[in-house]
Amino acid sequence: MRIPAFLKIRPVSLTWPVRAALLFAAYFVIAKLGLRFATIGESISPVWPPTGFAIASLLLLGWRYWPAILAGAFLANATTHIPLLAAAAIGCGNAGEALVAAYLMRGRTKLEEPGAVRNLTLVAAPGGALVSAATGVAALAATGSLGSAGGVLPAFALWWGGNVVGALIVVPLILTWAAPSPWFAGRRTQLEIVALVVGSVLLSFLLLGRLFSDSFLPPSSYPYLLFPLVIAAAVRGGPRGAALATLVVALIAVALAAQGGGPFALQTLPATATLLLVYIAVLAMTGLVLGAESAHRRHAESALLDAHENLRAIIQSSPLAIYTLGHAGTVLTWNAAAERLYGWRAEEVLGRTLPTSPEGEHLVLRDNVLGGHAVTGMEVARRRKDGSSITINLSLAPLHGPGGSIVGVLAIAADLTALRQLEVQYRQSQKVEAVGQLAGGIAHDFNNILAVISASAELLLDGLSLSPDSTEDVAALRDAIRRGGALTQQLLTFARPHPVEPERLDLNAVVRDETAMLGPLLGSKHKLILGLDPTGAPVRCDRTQLEQVLMNLVLNARDAMADGGGITITTRRLNDPRGPVVRLRVQDTGVGMDEATQLRAFEPFFTTKPPGKGTGLGLSTVYMIVTQAGGSVQVASRVGAGSTFDVVLPDAEPR
Repeated sequence: MRIPAFLKIRPVSLTWPVRAALLFAAYFVIAKLGLRFATIGESISPVWPPTGFAIASLLLLGWRYWPAILAGAFLANATTHIPLLAAAAIGCGNAGEALVAAYLMRGRTKLEEPGAVRNLTLVAAPGGALVSAATGVAALAATGSLGSAGGVLPAFALWWGGNVVGALIVVPLILTWAAPSPWFAGRRTQLEIVALVVGSVLLSFLLLGRLFSDSFLPPSSYPYLLFPLVIAAAVRGGPRGAALATLVVALIAVALAAQGGGPFALQTLPATATLLLVYIAVLAMTGLVLGAESAHRRHAESALLDAHENLRAIIQSSPLAIYTLGHAGTVLTWNAAAERLYGWRAEEVLGRTLPTSPEGEHLVLRDNVLGGHAVTGMEVARRRKDGSSITINLSLAPLHGPGGSIVGVLAIAADLTALRQLEVQYRQSQKVEAVGQLAGGIAHDFNNILAVISASAELLLDGLSLSPDSTEDVAALRDAIRRGGALTQQLLTFARPHPVEPERLDLNAVVRDETAMLGPLLGSKHKLILGLDPTGAPVRCDRTQLEQVLMNLVLNARDAMADGGGITITTRRLNDPRGPVVRLRVQDTGVGMDEATQLRAFEPFFTTKPPGKGTGLGLSTVYMIVTQAGGSVQVASRVGAGSTFDVVLPDAEPR
């Protein structure tokens, strides 16, 4: 519960006795002010603000504070000329009224809710006032303190009506201003509140003070001109504004009527009190109902705006491309994922025709979906802004408007490029395995045959006296057998990998050692450029296999630059989505490869070199060794712009 602003002395926690004492004092002061307008005896006033103060206090602070209400009401009446017994009974009735009304409110203190307003106006205020009126009038009648101004029934009606009106005026004022409101923050709102109070005071005095000529409007019509003021306050300021405007009008109306002026001053006191009570009650209920409806509308608008922003944030945060098209095919919405997928920014496509698909296909799909048919899981090729083609999984559905009619097309697209690359790699690994097994069997048998031929050649050279020409021919045969043996050994290495012995290696050291040996193989036309990571490049791999990877990549780069060029070897420690990695990059300035060649680069026995110049196993062996070590290898190339091979291995010492 929140303490009303006027009870907050210091921003510290107050004990029950201190709060009760403050509540007692406040009730006593308000009650004494209300008794100044008593019209029947000294205790019956046409408007009784303490009722609203007591109910609001128990709603905010809790029922345990009823003794403070009882004591304040008793003392306020005991200081008049009525008997102490009657004052005690009135105090009990006022405390009972507050307890009953607070109970009937069922803890609903938010008057922005129409249900809480109905509770207050139709149940809590009238029901609680019955307790006070019945107890108070009975006590006054029993002690002979009613006076000569009417009987018991008029006194009961005035008491009950005054308490109801007091509750309708004061309870909303305290409850709405004690709770925080998101619409009452900032200097502008504060100025509006000040203007509302000043305007209410001025208009109330002008219209209720009979400052206009009677020839303009009948005197009884002027009070109703204040209803637009309360309505405007309710619409603009909700329950807070309505409560404030109602309080100002009610105070001025009561003050003028008590002085015998204003449009409510009639011939008899009961008639004046009745007219005043009815007017203030209708005014207060009008403000309460419209204020609650206004607040409810604002809450609904705010909730709708929040829902819209949440939906927009979800769509913008989605990893899938989501966009909508109108009947004419123009783009209505375009999320961030669509920008990343297709390359066009939202401002480049909104209000324009979708630029990603062929016009004919686009029209067929759009018309099909606008006819009410959804399309899901369709794999299609689409164009990016840079002209490249991508493969996507596309789903389309009719976009329904508020009335249920189809107003456009909802599209959701997922990029399948990476998935298709994985499928290619998987097929590649299967092909490598199958070819390797076949080649391994052939190489093993062929190696046995070469061993026999090699032994025979050695016998010819060592055991027979041959002519120089024959000796040269047998030596050439022996050399060819050795080359064939080396080829079969490479096939066996490729097909049946030997058990590896992974160890912690500094890739930088391996590169330095291997490039020192590769220098003579490259020749003077090719230049090696090293760019090694100064923080080191720790990997866990078999050293011999790692050297073979580097040699194969460098020699492949050399063969791609027949006229010479530069080969750049770099190492870098990176943070990959899979974890810390070390990247070995070998880059050349050679002839490059087209897209079709890149797709087959790691395929066994595939080569672009002339017959006799390459086996087609160099890059396949690189692929096998790297994947076996838990890494990956990729190639990026353009015709005439060289090639870049990236070997990515797990970091042996993650930072």
